[in-house]
Amino acid sequence: MLNALRASIASRFPSIPYPEPTSWAFQPAALLAFATRVTDAYAADSRRVDIGAAGSWEALLAHAFEVHEAVRPLLAITYSTRTVYDRPEDIVADLERGRLEINTEHCEHPLWTPEENCIFRIAHDVIPHALYLRPFSLEGEVLAFHDHVRRAPAEARLALFTEIFGYAAIRYSTGVYPAHQKCIVFPELLAAYEAVFLPSGAAGA
Repeated sequence: MLNALRASIASRFPSIPYPEPTSWAFQPAALLAFATRVTDAYAADSRRVDIGAAGSWEALLAHAFEVHEAVRPLLAITYSTRTVYDRPEDIVADLERGRLEINTEHCEHPLWTPEENCIFRIAHDVIPHALYLRPFSLEGEVLAFHDHVRRAPAEARLALFTEIFGYAAIRYSTGVYPAHQKCIVFPELLAAYEAVFLPSGAAGA
């Protein structure tokens, strides 16, 4: 089943270039320090929605629905309020049985309905966590951002940075997710991340 999912994603969403972080820069202390910068920027912005950036979330949601359409024929998808998976290998084990369970907690989103937020969670569980075995950690979620960038339209990149990198930064620098989700973008922080952690000259690839 995992091979069928991998083939379906690869055929419908050809990978675009986006480099891995350099090993010498991608170190726990440096990444946590950068995550703290992201956390502070998120807290300092009082807006719930950046109207000028709403199109990035529209592009990301459209992509998530396309991923859902690609995987839905292969999986029995159910929803619950329990913590379903402790590690990516647990997701893979369920996928091999032809099923996927999505947690519906904390689905209040400024632009998406709870159902739409769950559609994005399906894409996030399948692409980085199952197909690439990205762990549930700061490092794993940052690499998951890379995985999504390679499959999603360019217009969705800033929303992806907030939805994946931003929330992981807050979770792993403070110990909890933010009380309220925000649809605001951080292009300067994304550029700074690419300048510090990606190979020289690779920013914006």
